[in-house]
Amino acid sequence: MTVESSKRYADHLAAEAIERAVHSVTIGYRLTLAGAPPVEVASWHQDPTLELYTVRVRAGDDETTLTVPKWGSRTDEIGVFLRQWITAHVHLEQSKLRKRSRRPDPFWVDAWRRAHPWL
Repeated sequence: MTVESSKRYADHLAAEAIERAVHSVTIGYRLTLAGAPPVEVASWHQDPTLELYTVRVRAGDDETTLTVPKWGSRTDEIGVFLRQWITAHVHLEQSKLRKRSRRPDPFWVDAWRRAHPWL
């Protein structure tokens, strides 16, 4: 295996780890909240307009992209970053906690409660 192919393989694995971390956050968001503003995820293998090994997250007109050079060695920080980013870009006032959710994400339950302090 050449050095270049070895780096490409490592980048691919890092990008998959980024994608898993992003989906972990967004799946928890969707499974916990009903009627919440949509948060969309697209990765390099789904959207040909994205650079190789890039994951894009959109909330309304806002978006952030996560790349291997910036996040590949920091995948453990993605959950915190992305939860804060989504919270700053969506309004949960019209949302409800999803009934019968098996495992609601505690972060999104708390975010919902902060958006509904009167309840």
